[in-house]
Amino acid sequence: MNKLEETKIKGSNILLGALFLGIGFTLLSVFSWAWWALFAGGLAAWAVVFRKNSVSAFTFPKHLWMILLGFLGYMALSMSVGYLAMSLGFHWNVNPAAGHLESIILKIPFMLMGEEFLGIGILETARNKGISLTVSTLLSALIFGLMHFFVYWDGSLASTLLHVLLLQGAARLIFNYVYLKTNRSILGSWLSHILVDFVSLSL
Repeated sequence: MNKLEETKIKGSNILLGALFLGIGFTLLSVFSWAWWALFAGGLAAWAVVFRKNSVSAFTFPKHLWMILLGFLGYMALSMSVGYLAMSLGFHWNVNPAAGHLESIILKIPFMLMGEEFLGIGILETARNKGISLTVSTLLSALIFGLMHFFVYWDGSLASTLLHVLLLQGAARLIFNYVYLKTNRSILGSWLSHILVDFVSLSL
């Protein structure tokens, strides 16, 4: 059985973990120098919530080809959704870091691990509390997508929501799938996430 599901998680620990994540995400969003904040907050949240079993998700990924498949799946999805959005007349904003990969290349692995702590943390905490895998991963994707709302704000509530749910939310579904298929290795989803961002931000 998955050790993260075996962990007896107290409600107070979940609230404390959410607080750490909230602080990390807020600092990251408000201050350009706080690129490390979500990683630090996510790491603290992960340790508080999963305690002695925290390291169980840091195993070497199995089925390494799933990492590449997740990357290819997201690239196909993003091109299809982007083409559809343009056809419908949407003008979605690109990531502000696009085209500036060289200036943040050493920071990205830490920033994306922070996002994995958040996305996988929600998934595994929900599973731990008896919520089905389907609902847990959808909840993870919803929150992950919404956390990108202000990054991609284009002046329209409906347009921005569609953007972050169909691209960032769907990306979380893919990364969650990679995590599960690499034997619940957070390193698997993290590596797939890194491939996606390195390629996306270099274009």
